[in-house]
Amino acid sequence: MKAMKRKITIALSVLLGCALGANAQERGFYIKPTGSYFMKVTPVEFPALGGEPARRTVAIINPSTGERDIQSQTALTGSFGEGWRAGLVGGFRFSEVVGFEVGLNYFESTTQDMMVQQFNLGGSTVFERNTTGEVKAFDLAPALVLHIPTYSTFKPYAKVGFILPVGGYLVNKSEINDRAGVLFAQFPVPPGEQISSIVLSREEEVKANPTIGFQSALGFDYSFGGRVNFFAELEYRNISVGSKEKELTKFEGEIVLTNDTRMPITFDNAPEGTRTVNYHKTITSDMNFEESPDYDRNQPTDDLRSYINIGGLGVNIGVKIPLTR
Repeated sequence: MKAMKRKITIALSVLLGCALGANAQERGFYIKPTGSYFMKVTPVEFPALGGEPARRTVAIINPSTGERDIQSQTALTGSFGEGWRAGLVGGFRFSEVVGFEVGLNYFESTTQDMMVQQFNLGGSTVFERNTTGEVKAFDLAPALVLHIPTYSTFKPYAKVGFILPVGGYLVNKSEINDRAGVLFAQFPVPPGEQISSIVLSREEEVKANPTIGFQSALGFDYSFGGRVNFFAELEYRNISVGSKEKELTKFEGEIVLTNDTRMPITFDNAPEGTRTVNYHKTITSDMNFEESPDYDRNQPTDDLRSYINIGGLGVNIGVKIPLTR
């Protein structure tokens, strides 16, 4: 009987030592390379572009007055939270329950339609515009991690934290084909000549104001018996970003005159008011905005600040590599 008790005591001691050793290995520093894909969950109406609302518009131009008779109009909604992300997470587990992580991530959204216009005249399309948007951004994501203590190979956890954008911008791309005279006044032509059509491609980068967002996730680590573990997470993130300034990065195309002369459009054709836009919470009479009677196209333009949503629900997968034994 004494021998049996001694064997049981030794066995329990070995099991306890193995459990404590396994628990000790869970503590300390680690890194997690990760890749993610996010879906939009909170679509909102996109901000106005140059004072025009985000709409899909089909209109007929009255040949006698030049006015547009709208045939259909739809608000364009979405979220720039839809897209893919790659990152590197560094973490430290203080105990079997509490840990802390900081992730450095690069995010790139899917392309979203922000303005689509089609104007018809006499049965033919004489004006087309398609403007799209895409977000490219870096962020830091500190988070508190709460583990469920377990000695199985499946180790669930939850985490909650913040999103701190550290760089990036919204890219707006516009393709315009104008035979209706919408853009004609913006481009001077030789005396006596008239414009027949304009084809224009332009791109702008909208810089963001500093902001802060929210993240939360449910996930698990899975051990295959080695030091490196697989992990997967279901993450929700929500962040609203306000515009700070807009810079024109591409402005090129071609002007066709009525005598079939072709004139190239270059970046030098863009006035300073088109190249640079500064955003403000409030517009006042002493600012240089387009509706002002004193608007100077050769100076940077002032405009009302707009906001975009980068919220999404995504799946993160990767590997967890311990750095301490």
